[in-house]
Amino acid sequence: MALIPLYKPQDLVKKAATQAVFPALMVAPPPSQQRSLVGLKRLMHDRNLDPKGLEATVYDTRGCVLSGALHEAADLSQNTHTITEPGTGVIFNGDHNLLALLVGGPVVAQSFNIYYLHWGFDSTHCVRLGADANYFVTAALQGCSIFVTGDPTSPTVYHLNANAAGANAPNDAARYQAKVQVMEARFNAARKVMGGNQQSSASASMLDYMPGMLSVAGTAQLEYDHGVSGTSWHHVGTHAFRSFWKVDQDELMQFGTVFGVRKEGRWSFYFQKRSRHEYRYKTWMSGSARHAEWTAECRRFWPA
Repeated sequence: MALIPLYKPQDLVKKAATQAVFPALMVAPPPSQQRSLVGLKRLMHDRNLDPKGLEATVYDTRGCVLSGALHEAADLSQNTHTITEPGTGVIFNGDHNLLALLVGGPVVAQSFNIYYLHWGFDSTHCVRLGADANYFVTAALQGCSIFVTGDPTSPTVYHLNANAAGANAPNDAARYQAKVQVMEARFNAARKVMGGNQQSSASASMLDYMPGMLSVAGTAQLEYDHGVSGTSWHHVGTHAFRSFWKVDQDELMQFGTVFGVRKEGRWSFYFQKRSRHEYRYKTWMSGSARHAEWTAECRRFWPA
């Protein structure tokens, strides 16, 4: 089981530039309390939006500090911890170029303190960060929006979900846009209660971290980037042509990760667009074999 040490916060940013990072919570979510968002129902009604999420789930700053450790997923046994994207059933243990960020696990020499923000369907979750840890991560993203606002020394982070929004939209593009708009409206309402201003706020939405899953054109581009068209070369132990190795059964997925690091007392936040390509290929020696590999793109979004 290969553990990856982080010697300084910026090390996580450097690793996320080339390796996908998947956060996995190993314990129960931190304790929280519900707070009413005054005026949110009126705001939703005026904008003809779905009036869900009338409360925010607020977490205590210190209560969200857990132990974190980075593992190479290729060497992480399912007996230790099964890594899977919620709702997909796809297991990532054994995947290449993937770092599993296990949160709340046993403390080891390579562990570090990290703020963790949980989530829920059709809800708003938030926490104000401080100086109790130099790292932050929220649950893996499949369509949620993350907003950050406030002072860089103690920003407030929001994780919003609008699963029910856009159900009657005429097409996928309209449905996704409706979800993003609902989450933005909920954040603006929550911000007025919890603090922060529009000028100090920035977000990462599904339009940023998973464009390859939201449209036919995006999917086509994702397939082209990973050589699913049948004309690209794959790395399967050695570089080999698709048709020669009989590569098939391609499966593509693209989701996101948002994390933050604290350097010299000030926080910065990044979103990662992580894409997974799984396929099977036949060789003379081993018959049919499975290969799953991740690519990653990482960009800072706050401070803007």
